[in-house]
Amino acid sequence: MKKILTSLTAAIAILSLSSCVTLNSGAALADKAPVGPKMGEAKSSIILGTWSSKGEQNNIQVAARNGGITKVSQVEYIDKSVLFGLFIQHTTRVYGE
Repeated sequence: MKKILTSLTAAIAILSLSSCVTLNSGAALADKAPVGPKMGEAKSSIILGTWSSKGEQNNIQVAARNGGITKVSQVEYIDKSVLFGLFIQHTTRVYGE
């Protein structure tokens, strides 16, 4: 009985930790605009929902500047959440010319 209980507990622990990573991707800024030849990104990490590694520097303007883009055609937001939201990596991706 003890062996079955130990195996069941281990199985529950493995199954509960198997879905700790989620990815969300945002929609484009313009539906009919072509994707430009350049791409720029701005990333930040949020820990415990309160502290951000880059503060407010993860936005469209920073991503466009990082990619050398002057005319933005599309924007994509990507969030990667680990351990039920204890650690979140937020990426703003910009496409354009």
